[in-house]
Amino acid sequence: MLAGTQLEGFRIVRRLGEGGMGVVYEAIDTRRDVRVALKTIRTMSADALARFKREFRLLQDVHHPNLVALGELIVQHDACFFTMELVHGVDFVTWVRPPRPRSEPVAPDAPAPPAFDVARLRDAVLQLVSGLDAMHTADLMHRDMKPENVRVTSEGRVVLLDFGLVQDAASRQMSSATNIAGTPAYMAPEQATSGAIGPATN
Repeated sequence: MLAGTQLEGFRIVRRLGEGGMGVVYEAIDTRRDVRVALKTIRTMSADALARFKREFRLLQDVHHPNLVALGELIVQHDACFFTMELVHGVDFVTWVRPPRPRSEPVAPDAPAPPAFDVARLRDAVLQLVSGLDAMHTADLMHRDMKPENVRVTSEGRVVLLDFGLVQDAASRQMSSATNIAGTPAYMAPEQATSGAIGPATN
């Protein structure tokens, strides 16, 4: 969709990102005059639509400051989308590895500065674990933990995003080769081999 596209009650502002199932846009909720993130579905097949609705319903009642807040699920004539809070910020790695200021030349034998801002890293990890714990308490597994799915606001609030691969206890009983999903570089061994997954997998 292009900027300015109108959906019932919403106006698209710009594209924010995309995943395997859908595309996320910044949009204006014209009924409330607020900006939201709006996730749309790529295809309206019966299977894709069921998975998309399931993603929303699994998380709609899980509320935590370190999980992106979901808004409403809307099905129109030829479109299905749901709204989320719009989180402005940077990805996890960018937050904990801020650019070093340019200053006077460093002596060749000077010790290398730390790769990460240790204070930021410690605080961000604690917040991320808190968000994951809320999911685990609800018996949900994220299954796609990676820096790009974690945003950090300028105030330092860590927010876990993208619940497209979330599984609940019932669906985790179905482990098969066709059930392997996630980003290979960040998968736990049991996830990559279609084994049983649990809180330690995240």
